[in-house]
Amino acid sequence: MKKITIAVSLLFLTCSCRPVWLNTIDPPGPPEYQLGWEDGCDTGLGAEGEWYYKLMYGFKKRPEMAANDQYKQGWNEGFTYCRFSLDTSQTPGRFEDVGMGNGF
Repeated sequence: MKKITIAVSLLFLTCSCRPVWLNTIDPPGPPEYQLGWEDGCDTGLGAEGEWYYKLMYGFKKRPEMAANDQYKQGWNEGFTYCRFSLDTSQTPGRFEDVGMGNGF
C-alpha cells in the first residue's frame, strides 16, 4: 500500500507542474501583469496541451480583474507564449506534415 501511495504522489508531482522551460520565465512588470501572464499561460497550456494539460490547467481568467488593462495584456501575452511554445514542443516533424521540411 505504501508503494502505491508513493507512486501516485510522484505521478501527481510530475503532472501538476509546468514544463521546465516555462518555470524559468519571470515576466517583467507590475503584479497585475504578472498575475495575468500566469493565468494566461495556464490557459494556453490547457488549450494546446495533451489531455493531462487540459485536466491540470483549463481556463483561468479572474472576473475581478476584467477592468485591469495590465492584467488583460499579461493574460494575452502569457496565453500566446505558452500555447505556441508548447505547440512546437509537442509536434515533432510539424513542418514535414505540411510540406515545409521536404526541401521546397
